[in-house]
Amino acid sequence: MDRSAHSAPPATNDRLRVPAGVVRDRILTAAFTLVQMGGPDSMRLDAVASGAGISKATLYRHFRNRANLLDALASERGMAPGLDVPDRRAIILDATVRLIGLQGLRATTMEQIADAAGISPAALYWHFQNKEALCQAVIVRISPIAVVDEFFSVRCTGDLRADLRAFVRLVVGELGSRLATLLRLAAELPGQTDAFRTFFLANGPLPVWKRVGTYFDEQAAKGTLIEAPTMARVLTFGGMLMAGVLTRNVFGDALGVSVEDYAVQAVDTFLTGQATDAYRHTLGGSEDPGSLPGELP
Repeated sequence: MDRSAHSAPPATNDRLRVPAGVVRDRILTAAFTLVQMGGPDSMRLDAVASGAGISKATLYRHFRNRANLLDALASERGMAPGLDVPDRRAIILDATVRLIGLQGLRATTMEQIADAAGISPAALYWHFQNKEALCQAVIVRISPIAVVDEFFSVRCTGDLRADLRAFVRLVVGELGSRLATLLRLAAELPGQTDAFRTFFLANGPLPVWKRVGTYFDEQAAKGTLIEAPTMARVLTFGGMLMAGVLTRNVFGDALGVSVEDYAVQAVDTFLTGQATDAYRHTLGGSEDPGSLPGELP
């Protein structure tokens, strides 16, 4: 009889055994997915085990109870108990907006964003696969398109000067911080990919410029504005808006110029060169103390 057959060690399944770290990662991924789909209440341990492809006994070897698993999601995947995924994404986006506004896009790293959002870099990458994807989400979040569309669709009265003054107040006052960040992004577009530049223009400046241009063309058809190339006029007006945004972003109220004062002066200056004589005459005959200076009596 071959004694070596009796002395050989018993066969094991070590080659088939999944490393503990891989099992733990599967558990966290299954739990993360469940919370993402239905919130923390949907994260039942039997569902987590099923999603991870393991038994509940195996799950308990890694996490003693549901509370331990939720704690691990908070520390390792950036999903705090009771906080749903959209809120976590909002925190990340707000942190990114702040950092880009302060130091620009190139100087802002994913590690800095994770730190500002109070999560780990690994958790950040669970929400956004790379910096470009995150910046695209930021652009959508701070885009003024919806607000501008609402303004021209609902808030316009048809009175050219009143509408433009209200628009300046909206842009320089209410939208100032958003636009300051968009301007920081725009300044760094030459170093970005073609896809990113296209995305930026399509979700920021272009629709806004087109909407303002449509309004100006409508006013020209009414006889209040002189005939002029649409985009050149939009950029002329937009230049004053951006100057107001940048000035307030840098100096705040230190210059002693309120948003209302700036709206009056900017619009009156614009209309001095762009309004028709007929419209200027109506403004000059107004008793409004804010009428354009030097108008016909």
